[in-house]
Amino acid sequence: MKISNAKKYLNLYNIEDYLFNIIGPRIREQGFIEFDDFYQICMWKSVRQKQNYLKNKNNVKYISRKAFAEKDESLKMEQLLYLKGIGIPTASAILTIVFPDKYAVIDVRCIQMLNKIGIKIRETITINRWLEYLNIMRELAHENNLTPRQIDQVLFSMHREMLEKNNFQNLYSKS
Repeated sequence: MKISNAKKYLNLYNIEDYLFNIIGPRIREQGFIEFDDFYQICMWKSVRQKQNYLKNKNNVKYISRKAFAEKDESLKMEQLLYLKGIGIPTASAILTIVFPDKYAVIDVRCIQMLNKIGIKIRETITINRWLEYLNIMRELAHENNLTPRQIDQVLFSMHREMLEKNNFQNLYSKS
């Protein structure tokens, strides 16, 4: 018996691989985001704003094209923040999926791990904090011969290991 769309669903099994290997390159080539791709990226980062993401059907192409063409990093971020339901962490995820060699996803867990290894950065996420974080991630990527995206994966893994060693106690604490 043949399974309809089996390859499609196989690709979707590991959503992160699908986002970075299929969607990201497609968006880079187009120069903008189609709504369906935008929605998948946003739902991967955070499902909480689902209803707001749906309000972007008519403007995501225009705003993403404008953001991707912008040279100034803070203005690039500001453009993406015009999208409904998009905060700096989700906007950073969009940029990271499309340009993993240049960007990293900002997340409080990554910031916590940076602080733990001695790189002091405050947890409040603003555009200026994102720029600071981005510079740190690019520097760490360069020093470790990795991409900024790989550095955020390293920090996520370090955070998970820290929680596992602590039997996941204080999961939502600031430490």
